[in-house]
Amino acid sequence: MNPFFKIKSKINAALVNKKCVIGNNSSVLDHNLLVSHDRDKNSIILGDNTHIEGQLMTFPGGKIKVGNFCYLAQGSRIWSDTLIEIKDRAIIAHNVNIFDNQTHPLDPVARHQQFVHIIQKGFPKDLNLNGKSVIIEEDVWIACNSIILRGVTIGKCSIIGAGSVVTKDVPAWTIVAGNPARIIGKVPEGEQKILNGKEVVSDRG
Repeated sequence: MNPFFKIKSKINAALVNKKCVIGNNSSVLDHNLLVSHDRDKNSIILGDNTHIEGQLMTFPGGKIKVGNFCYLAQGSRIWSDTLIEIKDRAIIAHNVNIFDNQTHPLDPVARHQQFVHIIQKGFPKDLNLNGKSVIIEEDVWIACNSIILRGVTIGKCSIIGAGSVVTKDVPAWTIVAGNPARIIGKVPEGEQKILNGKEVVSDRG
């Protein structure tokens, strides 16, 4: 490895460790992708063997938990003011947005006040953005350019088609697509694999 890049990599790893709790063999492409408005490294927790190339941002009071063997591609954004939990072996493609909140007030005056506060003083700590937790279960694949909105749970082994807007819960072992996303199929039966040395067994009826 080029000595310059080796030094740069070490510096990035050190800064990542200051900004989040990170597991073994995990990596974040650039420490600037980690933003905690609480300045609390415990607001972003990454499991083992997880690789982050998109942005993880927590508003005051927010928390992002990512499990083991997960991947978040470049251009994707995960923004939390409540809780976004991504469980093991989730694959999230590029340009995916996951929000557990409205990001801005609906009222135009309050929205402008929020903007002014952000650029002058930083993110306001007492703003109610109507957060609702987002849970993404094990072995989910979210294809590129999809949007996952607040309050959604995506069941295990489900697939979110490219460009989908997910506004309600997705059952396990289903394929959804569209805006708003709707069920278009099922993950094929017999998809029992050995993952990370463990057998994944379908619990479908």
